[in-house]
Amino acid sequence: MVVLDSYAARTAHGAEAVFSRWADPEGWPEWDAEVREVTFAGPAMIGARGRMRPASGPAASFSVTAFEPGRVFTNVSSLPGAKLVFEHLVTPAPDGAAVEVVVRVEGLLAPLWKRVLGRSLGSAARSSVTGLLAYLDAA
Repeated sequence: MVVLDSYAARTAHGAEAVFSRWADPEGWPEWDAEVREVTFAGPAMIGARGRMRPASGPAASFSVTAFEPGRVFTNVSSLPGAKLVFEHLVTPAPDGAAVEVVVRVEGLLAPLWKRVLGRSLGSAARSSVTGLLAYLDAA
């Protein structure tokens, strides 16, 4: 496993407010500058599939591999010899929630994919978290 980016922050928004945005993939472009378009065969649950067109790079299919309402949402895209994993975690706190996104590559060719994707995804977690929290703040 190779981590490409990881970012954590605290928010005054509740865990459910954060999680509900992750669980609506077609809404990701509203708050994530790295995502241009998403089609998704919802509802969100383990095994659900979609296709995402990032702001840069080719479109990619993804599937939901972890789904714990109010806590965990993980989507994975297949790469030759590896998997690109976006893990979204939210933990309720008395004053809101702790939010974390981890972007990693798993598999035999993970080191190669780090070299290929590292620059373009090197700030993806930060961009995702800060974009989501700014969106919630403005709502």
